[in-house]
Amino acid sequence: MAKHLRQTRRRTLLNRNRRKDMKESIRTVMDAARLGDSDTVKASLPQAQKAIDKAAKHGIIHANTAGRRKSRLVGRVRRMLGEQ
Repeated sequence: MAKHLRQTRRRTLLNRNRRKDMKESIRTVMDAARLGDSDTVKASLPQAQKAIDKAAKHGIIHANTAGRRKSRLVGRVRRMLGEQ
């Protein structure tokens, strides 16, 4: 029982950090897109996609959710930067 609690606490912390990293990287991309800073967007978009994929790989979000988030993120960025 005690080992199970230790494992659960450790997994919870790891999952929380992975989710936080994912959200922060998405926020970085969106903020840069809002400001029209295409260089920062180009640098941070792959990092955000990687964070989303890692969250999906570890079961924090579903694989389809990861694909949808990446697709919507790229679409939003393109619209904000005026690309089609």
